[in-house]
Amino acid sequence: MEELVEQTITKQTFTAELKQVQEFYKCTFEQCDFQNAELVDLLFTNCEFKSCNLSNVSLKGTQLDHVVFNDCKMLGIHFNECSSFSFHANFSNSVLDYSSFFERNIKKFQFEQCSLQHVDFERANLQQVLFKKTNLLNARFVQCNLEGCDFRSSINIQLDPEVNRMKKSKFGPEQLPGLLLKYQLIID
Repeated sequence: MEELVEQTITKQTFTAELKQVQEFYKCTFEQCDFQNAELVDLLFTNCEFKSCNLSNVSLKGTQLDHVVFNDCKMLGIHFNECSSFSFHANFSNSVLDYSSFFERNIKKFQFEQCSLQHVDFERANLQQVLFKKTNLLNARFVQCNLEGCDFRSSINIQLDPEVNRMKKSKFGPEQLPGLLLKYQLIID
């Protein structure tokens, strides 16, 4: 089993050489294009992706252990297929539209200035997640644990407080219409 330690990989695709590597430790990926790649059964520990295209990658069985994604395009990723062991990632300035965190434990994750449009969070544990300046248009929150989440600076949030656990979640006045949408109230 090959591993790559403390390397910076710039402007690469998922090449034959990279396909031989099973473990990446403290690696940085800059401006790489992994669109539609099979990143299956790999281990990424303390890695960072900067300005990468990871749209529609397969992460089946892959472990993301304290991975950071900055300025990345990540459309349609099924994070629910990742290994649940030591699963932790943070996202900033990234587009994760049409991705899925179905039934994932993403407690204390951070999404800062991200687009999470049409993302599926059904039955996920999102305790203490920070959604900072994040677009949640048509994001799906059903039977989620949202206790302690911070939505105060997010936009386009729509969720039903009756089907989610929300104790001590934080919202600003501009998010209230999205919490009351199902009641068809007119708020001026």
